[in-house]
Amino acid sequence: MTPALRPMNLGEILDRAFQIYRSRFFAFVGIGLIPIFAAESVQLADRTWLHVNSLVHPVGRPELFLWNTVIWLAYYHVFAVFSSLIEPSSINVASSFILGEKCSLISSLRFVAVRWRSYLWIALLKISAVLLLPELVIIVLGTAVFIFADLTGLMKRDQMSIIPILILIVFVVSLALFIWIGACLSLSVPAAALENIAGFRSLRRSWSLGKGTRVRIWFVWLILFLGSWALAWALEYLLGKSMLLAGSLLHLAPLMRSLYAPAVFVLVTAIYVVLGPILPIALTLFYYDQRIRKEGFDIERMIEAAGLDERPALPAGGQ
Repeated sequence: MTPALRPMNLGEILDRAFQIYRSRFFAFVGIGLIPIFAAESVQLADRTWLHVNSLVHPVGRPELFLWNTVIWLAYYHVFAVFSSLIEPSSINVASSFILGEKCSLISSLRFVAVRWRSYLWIALLKISAVLLLPELVIIVLGTAVFIFADLTGLMKRDQMSIIPILILIVFVVSLALFIWIGACLSLSVPAAALENIAGFRSLRRSWSLGKGTRVRIWFVWLILFLGSWALAWALEYLLGKSMLLAGSLLHLAPLMRSLYAPAVFVLVTAIYVVLGPILPIALTLFYYDQRIRKEGFDIERMIEAAGLDERPALPAGGQ
């Protein structure tokens, strides 16, 4: 039986999110595999055709590190686009459970396919605001810091200790901007999917609807991030120890070393596929929670269920 719509505290939202996840586990896992497959297809095309890594030939370790960082960020942004594009599918499954409606993996994917251009545009807008803007701030402030340090003589050997502090300040400012913008726009995809709105309207809707709950949304992000990181670290540690022990006992140490990196990749991918859908479910719950608190959505649904929202029929020729 679907629980009645009502305002929920943070603990209830998390508990309800896991309840929804368990009830539609295979649908959510199937949805989570799609952006992974798409991102891997892009990387495969790069390895066999584009060869982005060989476009630039760094001459030293700092340049190599910088270029590898640029490539990693590019892949991360591509993956973020795919994830945002498929996110309405998870939201549709979660919303159907919340409202007591039927939904399957196929119908949720069809739900996205009907408006995929609109969802792609929203994904690009959201990623530009949440990722590209803080990254631009890092570049601008970082450049300004090094110019300032050079002009004021802070780059001298006896003053170099202040440079890491300035870099840390730039990073903290950019991270705070990322968190704040992300929380402000976190409900844009649920609003677009469940209210059939598009583009900047969905961003404005998220901005207004999310007021009063952004700290709760950020806290859920933090819990899921730390939980995923801790789980990945623990499993990777156990995997490494297991492969080291197996290599020692079976005299297959070279083979285990060659298999370690692919095994870690499969492990991290599996963790994302399993845990990735929890955030869209939680955001769907936050979306309905805010609509209940601000717009009386629960009362609206009760009126609809009772059939009291129908307007009386006008007599023939009536005005």
